[in-house]
Amino acid sequence: MQLSFNIDTVDDTPIILLNQTKKPEELKEIPSNYVITDVETTGLNPYKDSIIELCAIKVCEDKITEEFSAIIRPDVIIPDFIVQLTGITNEQAQGGETRREVLKNYCKFIGTFPIIGHNIKFDLSFINSALEKEFKQKLKNDYADTLFFSKLAYKNLNSYKLTNIANFLNIDTKNAHRALKDCKMTYEIIRDIKSKN
Repeated sequence: MQLSFNIDTVDDTPIILLNQTKKPEELKEIPSNYVITDVETTGLNPYKDSIIELCAIKVCEDKITEEFSAIIRPDVIIPDFIVQLTGITNEQAQGGETRREVLKNYCKFIGTFPIIGHNIKFDLSFINSALEKEFKQKLKNDYADTLFFSKLAYKNLNSYKLTNIANFLNIDTKNAHRALKDCKMTYEIIRDIKSKN
């Protein structure tokens, strides 16, 4: 029996999932090189609901160098509330890629970079649940949460939701609740936080 593999996968499993053995750590400083990640989902439960959009922005030396964006074909109907919130319709989602293919490409894109996001544990819970279903693996990347840094940088805000912080900083929030736009808002917030240090 011959194993099929290439530089990025072994038996269709992303190499990045197989090669890292360390436990991921939550970073308390924002590095210069990282990947911002955001997901849109059909609900709040990572074991019952599905990712419908997965996006990421690669940042090297504090500058955006690459973007990743994919619609995932879900195995459930997108609730009307989510359609209204995200603008992603069931018809659009059915034209998306398979979860397995998107996850393979996402893992290749992020490599070993630290992952940053706003309330990132929510996003990671969905990504890891999907990775477990497809590959019996989880991400090992270190991660950081802009929610944590925002609470330190912007005292006394009424809400630390992403759009609220963006509005406070006069960052454009048009098309918020689309994953790539949310990544870009997060990047602008990180830039502001770093400028204060």
